Amino acid sequence: MAKHKSPNQRPVPRPTPAPVPARPVSSPEKPALKAPLSPVQPGYKMYLWLSLILLAIFVIYALGFKNGFVDWDDSEYVFGNQYILEPTGANIRTLLKSVVALNYHPLTMLSLAANSAVFGPGATSFIVTNTVIHLLDTALIFFLAYRLSHNNQWVGLFVAALWGMHPMHVESVIWVSERKDVLYAFFFLSACLTYLQYRKTGGKIWLTFTFLLFVGSCFAKAMAVVLPFVLLLLIDYWKGGNQELTKVLKPTVLIEKIPFLLVAVFVGLIAMNVQAGGDFHGWLFRIAEKKDAVGQEPFAARWLVYGSYGFMMYLVKLVAPFRLSAFYPYPENVKNIEPQHWLGPIVFGLTVGFVIWQLLTGKSERQRLVVFGIGFFLITIILVLQFMTVGAAIMADRYSYLSYFGLIFLIVYGLYLLTNQSASALRLSTIGLGFFAVLCFYLTARQVRVWKNTETLWLHALQFYPENDQIHEGLGDYYGKNNRIDEAMQQFQAAVQNGSSRYHCYEGLGNAYGLKNDFPKALEMYDQAIRMDSTKSDVYYNRGLTYNKVNRFPDALRDFNRALRLVPGIDTTVLPARGFTYLQLKKYRESLADYDRYLRIKPDDPTALHNRGVDRFYLGDRTGALADIRRAVALKPDYEEARNNLRQLEQVGR
Repeated sequence: MAKHKSPNQRPVPRPTPAPVPARPVSSPEKPALKAPLSPVQPGYKMYLWLSLILLAIFVIYALGFKNGFVDWDDSEYVFGNQYILEPTGANIRTLLKSVVALNYHPLTMLSLAANSAVFGPGATSFIVTNTVIHLLDTALIFFLAYRLSHNNQWVGLFVAALWGMHPMHVESVIWVSERKDVLYAFFFLSACLTYLQYRKTGGKIWLTFTFLLFVGSCFAKAMAVVLPFVLLLLIDYWKGGNQELTKVLKPTVLIEKIPFLLVAVFVGLIAMNVQAGGDFHGWLFRIAEKKDAVGQEPFAARWLVYGSYGFMMYLVKLVAPFRLSAFYPYPENVKNIEPQHWLGPIVFGLTVGFVIWQLLTGKSERQRLVVFGIGFFLITIILVLQFMTVGAAIMADRYSYLSYFGLIFLIVYGLYLLTNQSASALRLSTIGLGFFAVLCFYLTARQVRVWKNTETLWLHALQFYPENDQIHEGLGDYYGKNNRIDEAMQQFQAAVQNGSSRYHCYEGLGNAYGLKNDFPKALEMYDQAIRMDSTKSDVYYNRGLTYNKVNRFPDALRDFNRALRLVPGIDTTVLPARGFTYLQLKKYRESLADYDRYLRIKPDDPTALHNRGVDRFYLGDRTGALADIRRAVALKPDYEEARNNLRQLEQVGR
């Protein structure tokens, strides 16, 4: 029953509590809203939106599942790499210490070997696997943006959508050789998330996980060495709020990063050595040509200009991802810096200066966001900006893969901070970002088709750089390997007429003339290629084959020996050719030794079996000769020469 007050009771006055604002009011003129706007409700809807984003990304890259390999590093990484195509225990052990395409990344090579072992050597499984890892990376990008933005779902979802669908990332995903990009990013992003968990809980197990993930990232791609600086200079700074830098970077925070820095230095030393063509003091094994990716010229002012120009163009292509190319060459005349390249140092200087100013003076979240976003981009891309020339390109789409997270996070979270006080303004931001996501979807789908094969890739690049010799060389190689000899010669000749200094353009012409049976002209081209670069084993090998064609067997033998000295790992290619040369020189024991070594690796090669049988016959081993030649005929019933020799051997024995 309800209680009734007696007439003599008087109500006791109660103080009215002052209203508590939902969030601090930044200024008297702009009162804060009672609750922050959030277009996505917590719970399953957030994961539904994330699933739809991942599905959209999958649909885009599924357009490339029927793409093939491209003959630009894919040969070294997969379809021309015996250790990947035949992932035996011995070959896996070799991969663990192999330098491939001037990189030491054993985890990447093991993942490619696993692809080959489970799904076979076709390109599709490698591209699908890259795509799956990219989807995982996109999910990690969401959770990282979500955590860094104080669990803001709107920010996390848009950052994931724009990062996952950006057309600049097609190269990293659809190009089989860039398995290293998607794989190192997976470990790198995972390490950032476990480090955030460590900062939240203080549990040392999370710091241990972060360290192990960091090591995994380094062994997938050496660019991961910058992770300690991301953790120390950016995440610690970001999570430190408006504290002074000296309070954020406490001695204990610095000490716990020492193991990370030691690993970074060690991996960096390996990377510098192998990029210069070394084998890290004999610890590693090169399974391809000795190359030198690092420019040999001393420091020049144009390095600063071109490095800064590349930095600027990454910023431009983030918001205007048009005219994308697999190759962005340096200007044809590198002696004279072109006027537009001077914009690079100006933009770079202003950007870095602005970030430093924000770092030293900024207290608000918006100012710290500028430092974090641009800082993440700069730290993760600084090693491949062309301040020290590496390769022949001024920039590359693939280098933006991880680093674009910082800029996209800056843009999306910055828009949220600017517009979340107004429902209509936030709605406009949502529409604008949604429109850009749709544009990215379209441009990415179009760029995936560019990577269909080597021809489509280089023809697309040739639209933008019609006089570039490296692009002509790539097309010439493709046409030559597909027996389109006249088209191959046309491309190589175009490069030579443009004054190319690339030895391989002359080697390609030598191969083309050889296929046309013009052996004197082929030898002339090989000689020119060797004058330009005498360290390339493939030129000696091809010239040796041509010497065999014209019966200059001593010259052929010298070339094959030189090819093997330069790159011992190509023995499966050179040994049968040298074995044939020894056979023609009637050096049967040497020939037999080469074929023995070769057949231990390739036991079902009918030509090698037949030739070894001939060696055995001349060395008096008729039984061994019969066994080898019979097996050659069994493997290749239409092998006429082997059938004739077998018939004669059997008649002699009757």
